[in-house]
Amino acid sequence: MLEARKLCKSYGGRQVLSPVGFVLPPGQCLGLAGSNGSGKSTLLRLLAQIERPDSGDVLFEGRSVLGDRQFLRRRLGYVPQSAGLARDLSVGRQLVLWQRACGLEGPLPGDVLELLGLEPLLRRPIRALSGGTAQRVSIAMALLSRPRVLLMDEATAGLDRDYVPRLLDWLEEFLAGGGSLVWCSHQQPELERLCGAVLRLEDGRPLPGSGGAET
Repeated sequence: MLEARKLCKSYGGRQVLSPVGFVLPPGQCLGLAGSNGSGKSTLLRLLAQIERPDSGDVLFEGRSVLGDRQFLRRRLGYVPQSAGLARDLSVGRQLVLWQRACGLEGPLPGDVLELLGLEPLLRRPIRALSGGTAQRVSIAMALLSRPRVLLMDEATAGLDRDYVPRLLDWLEEFLAGGGSLVWCSHQQPELERLCGAVLRLEDGRPLPGSGGAET
């Protein structure tokens, strides 16, 4: 179970998230919705510990995982809005280096490469990829460690059209197998398909009655 407790964040004295919390059991998806600038991406960055919260905590299976690198590398997968890829690497090298950073050895998982159509592209340099293909690489990186928790920030935005239904089908199987997903999207059909509850943010705060909220 993933739990966020009273997460707060400010930038330059301006509070952008205060306070936000939720409980997400295994096998369920929590949607994040709201206008641009409402705090959705900030919340995901705090959960992925790309940034540290000013206050609050993140728990997995009942224990705090703030600063827990083992959890971040082996149990959690994060897809940011903008893929942070190394332009001078090949697709294969990028994936291998990330796999090693997660403490994993051996060949790249064939099912992940097949899901995202990356096998023919392993020698291609990142700088030569289209935006949609770069997004496929970013998603693959999140899946390499077989995480139990996935955080996805507009993962289908800009994704090659043929891969959107593939990804959504795979995510339904992931949830059926007990995985937990936080899914940020402006696409209402995606939220309705995947999410058991939707946390709606406005000015960094959950809207009253918003599903999944624990403030």
